[in-house]
Amino acid sequence: MSNRKQRSIADILAVLIVICITIVAGVALYSMVMGKVSMFGNSAGLKIENAEITNGLVIITVKNTGTYTFSSVTFTVYYNGEPVSWLSGVTLASNLAPGQSASPSSPPAFSETVGATYTIVVTGTYNSGQTYTTSISIIGS
Repeated sequence: MSNRKQRSIADILAVLIVICITIVAGVALYSMVMGKVSMFGNSAGLKIENAEITNGLVIITVKNTGTYTFSSVTFTVYYNGEPVSWLSGVTLASNLAPGQSASPSSPPAFSETVGATYTIVVTGTYNSGQTYTTSISIIGS
């Protein structure tokens, strides 16, 4: 009788050990999968919704299409591959949240060349210092 009792206790312990191993493996798998899902769920993005250089004014609207807030968004206008000095690093927005758009409150002015091609480069910076950049080429009118 004692042998049977010892065997049943050993069987119960074996089942408990298997259950514990299964739980630990399940938690580890869940953590790994959720880490991958959150990595793919977050994104960075800026979209230039409107950009014009007309009558000496730079008109631009940028939207945060990602899931991160940009601590600052700036733009630089290039002509013939060189930045236009007074249009270099112009601040568009601070703390641009996901889904928000920004435009300069007073469009910067400069002496444009009608028919010339300009490149506008928009750079968003996160609190961590990482950046996201997008650009567009437009013709002055």
